[in-house]
Amino acid sequence: MKRLVLLLILIIFGIFVYFAAARNVIIWPLVIPLLCLVAVFYVITSLVTRKMIEHVRGNGDFYYQRCSMIVKDGTELLGGALAVTANEIVFYSRASAKGGVKPSWSCFVQALEGYTIKKVDDHHPGIALSVKGETKEVRFTSKNFQKTEKELRKALGWPEE
Repeated sequence: MKRLVLLLILIIFGIFVYFAAARNVIIWPLVIPLLCLVAVFYVITSLVTRKMIEHVRGNGDFYYQRCSMIVKDGTELLGGALAVTANEIVFYSRASAKGGVKPSWSCFVQALEGYTIKKVDDHHPGIALSVKGETKEVRFTSKNFQKTEKELRKALGWPEE
């Protein structure tokens, strides 16, 4: 499915460029399907909703934040969502185009030394987690971590500052 959507994006973009080279041809109606295909590609590769995580976990009692995980030394973003309970922190990413999710990273709350809400790379604000036994911080990007810090601390079972 992902390859089909990418192929359709490429074909429509090629048609768009071909007709753009010709004069007096109306090409703007091609922009709408192109943007729709880009949106479909985002949904089938990166979007992880609370309902998807509830289906996998079996309950809905957790802190949920849609975000991206910074992987491969800061060169790649993996889209997904963070689920935090009093016992564990789990990052879920998309497993299939049909709505499946899988845990991509996890740790127990007891192994968490602390967190910092800051700019986690050159362009993205987010949260950096310090985990015992790991030399590098685990970083997640989202503008909403600062707004929802109280809910995060409550989900971790930590007192408010």
